[in-house]
Order: sequence, then structure tokens, then C-alpha cells
Amino acid sequence: MKLFITNKQKLLLAGLFILGVSCMVGVAGYIYQIYYSPIMSSAPDGNSVILIPRGSTFDNVTARIRKKGLLPYPRLYDYLAEKLKVHSRIQAGEFKIQHNWNTSELLQYLISGKSIRHRITIPEGENYRQIAERLQLAEIADKDVILSLKDDPELLAKTGIPDMTTLEGFLFPETYFFSRVDTERQILSAMITQYRRVFNADFQKRAKEIGMSEYKVLTLASIVEKETGVDSDRPKIASVFHNRLKRRMRLDSDPTVIYGLSDFNGNLTRKHLRKPTPYNTYTKYGLPPTPISNPGRASLQSVLYPADKKFLYFVGRGDGSSKFSKTLREHNKAVLYFQKNRKNRQAMRRKAKKASSKKL
Repeated sequence: MKLFITNKQKLLLAGLFILGVSCMVGVAGYIYQIYYSPIMSSAPDGNSVILIPRGSTFDNVTARIRKKGLLPYPRLYDYLAEKLKVHSRIQAGEFKIQHNWNTSELLQYLISGKSIRHRITIPEGENYRQIAERLQLAEIADKDVILSLKDDPELLAKTGIPDMTTLEGFLFPETYFFSRVDTERQILSAMITQYRRVFNADFQKRAKEIGMSEYKVLTLASIVEKETGVDSDRPKIASVFHNRLKRRMRLDSDPTVIYGLSDFNGNLTRKHLRKPTPYNTYTKYGLPPTPISNPGRASLQSVLYPADKKFLYFVGRGDGSSKFSKTLREHNKAVLYFQKNRKNRQAMRRKAKKASSKKL
């Protein structure tokens, strides 16, 4: 049987075909549009920071994204999350999300692990408490947690030195990059690891050559670090302390006294110098029981390779540098000149300030 189609029917079929194709194109266009639409079209040039703590579930992460207004197409988000297996690949960290990203780019970024790292510089000579305060100020760690880990057995074992009771001295001064989700234990571990890289086999060999244990080198370096105002003086200051130790002379170091005081207000008095503490090197012979700061590479090197000098004393000139003396008589004259003579101190400060401005 032959089927006849009238012209009218042909036009109808053609219309239906065109309509179907148009619908398909429209649906495809809509899908394309929502797939590639920015997650925040109202502010495409901006960005938002999302913190994903350790142990967060996918639902927790989704809630944080929704709260930031970055979830315009929840169904597409759920579909792509399932396809990319985001549930099992989500990473902890602090993420900067660009508003012009589409949903797929957002999810790809969250599983990349490219967390924001914050730069923090630990300067030479700060003690453990000061470093804890610096980390808290930078919002990288909790000071109280850091302080509670000062004698942690697991971290002490990482120092590589047996029978340690404190991490003082082992937090190597350096520029670090930490995430806000790094734990306090991870942060301290990174600093100890850096110390171990610096105090390498060559340093250990040299310590044996000069008859000192690694811990004694570290302790003396922590004192040199606090006593040094000008880098060029560092080896000479180290030689003074080496010479005094060899002669069984007390170190007479103000920074050690200050470290042992719980009530120090910035003004060191004669009463403080007479106060008996384990760290008072005016009343006790030898090195203090622990480091008093966290020294840098230069101070460690100065202790291992001190200047070949016979100096036994030094006093600050007032410009950051020190005047070195071989005898007590020379030293007393230097003290009178630089510390008791106010005009000389002021002249030295002006000279130092002038020299500094020339460098700039």
C-alpha cells in the first residue's frame, strides 16, 4: 500500500523537525551556559577564601561554599562532584577561589591541594616563647599549644640529641611557608628539621675537633646571637667566650641573666646580676643548662670557627659594635669611655645613624 503525504503534512513534519532540533539546541545551549557560567556572576572579578579544616566531610565543604554564595547550580555541582569523585579526594587547606571560575573549575581546584601558604620569617635570636607569640600574631598557630609542646618527647626525639628536655634552640630561624591548617606539631617539626639540615655532618665533625658537644655549641651560639650587634663582631665575641671557658672564668653575659628572670621589665639591675638562677653566668661557671635563644647559621659557625684572638672582655660602643679587650684594666677603661660617658655614647649613635643613612 502506497502512503501519500500531502504538502500540508510535509510542512507540518518539517515544522516538527525544526522545532525538535531547536529544542535540542536550546537545551544544549542551556547546559553549556550553566556549565561554563561563573560561580559568582555578580562579582566575576573578585575572589573568596575558604578554609577547609582537616577532617571536613564533603557536606561540610559544600556548606562553606554555599555560605559564600558560590553554589549557583547545586544539581550541576552534585553531578560533577560525583563524576570527579570529589567526596574521597577533598583536601584540607585554605583556598582562594576566583569568582569567574565555573563549577567544574571550582571542584578541580578543591581536589588539587593547592592551599594558600603564608610566609613567616623567624629572626635570629628569638626565644621559644617569642616565636610562639610571633606564630600566633600571624594567625598560623595557637601560642598556648606551641608552648605546651616545648618538652614534647616525640618532637624532642627529632632533634637527634638524646636526653633533651626542651626545644629551646632547635627552632631554626628561617623564612617558612605554612598553611593555616598545618598543626602546631607540624610547624615545630619543620623548624627542627631545618636545624638538622644546617647542623650537618661537617658541623658535627668540627664540634668534635674543638672538643665540644653539639648541644654545647648550640648553647654557646645562642649566647653569641644575643650578644652580637654587628655581624663582623660575631667570631670575636665567640672567641671571648671560648677563652673565658678555657680559663675557668665566668661568662658574665647579661642575656643569660635576663633569660633566667621571670619578672624582667627591660631594666637590668645589679640586683638581677646577683640573683641566683641556673642561667646567671655572673654567679655560675660554665654554660647555662639550655640555649637562651634560637641562633642562626652565622652564630653556629662563629662558635665552631671563632676568631683567633686573646680577648677576654667586650663592651658595647653604642653603635651596635663592641670594643674588645685582653685585660681587665683595658676593659674598665673601655667601659668608662663608652658606657659611662654619655657624650661618647651619643656621638657613636650619631655616627652609626649617619653610616646607616648613607647605605640607604
